[in-house]
Amino acid sequence: MPSIKRIFRFSHLHLLYDLFVLSLRITFATIVATFRVVLPSRGKNLLGETVLITGAGHGIGRELAIQLASLGCIIVCWDVDTEANLSTMSMVSENGGEVHGFVVDVSKRLEVRETARLMRKMGVPDVSILINNAAVLYHSPLLNQDSDLIEKTFSVNVLSNFWTIKTFLPSMMQNRKGHVVCVSSMCGIYGVSQKVAYCSSKFAVRGLMEALHEELRLDLKSSDVRFTTIYPFYVDTGLARDPKYRFPYIFGAVSPEYAAGEIIKAIRRNYCEYSIPRCLFTLNSINRMVPETVMRLILDFLADVDRKACLKNIAVRGNDAL
Repeated sequence: MPSIKRIFRFSHLHLLYDLFVLSLRITFATIVATFRVVLPSRGKNLLGETVLITGAGHGIGRELAIQLASLGCIIVCWDVDTEANLSTMSMVSENGGEVHGFVVDVSKRLEVRETARLMRKMGVPDVSILINNAAVLYHSPLLNQDSDLIEKTFSVNVLSNFWTIKTFLPSMMQNRKGHVVCVSSMCGIYGVSQKVAYCSSKFAVRGLMEALHEELRLDLKSSDVRFTTIYPFYVDTGLARDPKYRFPYIFGAVSPEYAAGEIIKAIRRNYCEYSIPRCLFTLNSINRMVPETVMRLILDFLADVDRKACLKNIAVRGNDAL
């Protein structure tokens, strides 16, 4: 039998070999990632893809439908608003695109499942790109917010993603081709006052996509199914209030048309995560490396927070309470 020393020595040599191979793979992956940032690819061709967009009746969803149709995609519009959905469908049709529309409350699991069944019955091709875009946002301090609105926030912003993914991911895996896209928010990376429920829901979307990607990453059946999470900062859709940050050329509002174009870029390049604007991910990485107090100072500076005014308001509220 081999001695314990020989076994110990062999295990150490094996560990050193594994570490050497790991370092080579890390170096190669870093070089490739850097190269792709400097010289990004033109992206995959989307011609003939069947794209289902939730919340297609307005804002980013509408622009996604119009722009993807112009690239030769078959568009499937889902929205709870009948008139808004028909308006989007009309815009796509007028530009020569193929479009199908369904009135769906995506927060309701049975509606999602039955609408998918209806699509198959009508001969709509299998969905190859799913874009979970539908969302609601209610501004209010948590303690003043109606409990029903909190439940609705999670039903629309989070649970709907589970119902659509569970409905359409199996066919993507069977066809060994597909792309799941979820629109989160920079509120899914940073907490924001007056948006506790919304931020919580967007953090949940981020967790859903990261965990799902990890769950299927080594599954051969899903090796060609891509996952992309989008983090817009502020899109002028009427859903959110303008946060009035400093440096508007970085933090200013962008149009739904611009945001849709950036999302399509992320889809074509198979990015796992993409912020709008793109530089926000870099700023977030830097901000997360400093102490929390420093991070808060930076965020307050960017948000143009008047510290003296905040302290004065706190003092006033304290006196009112007394």
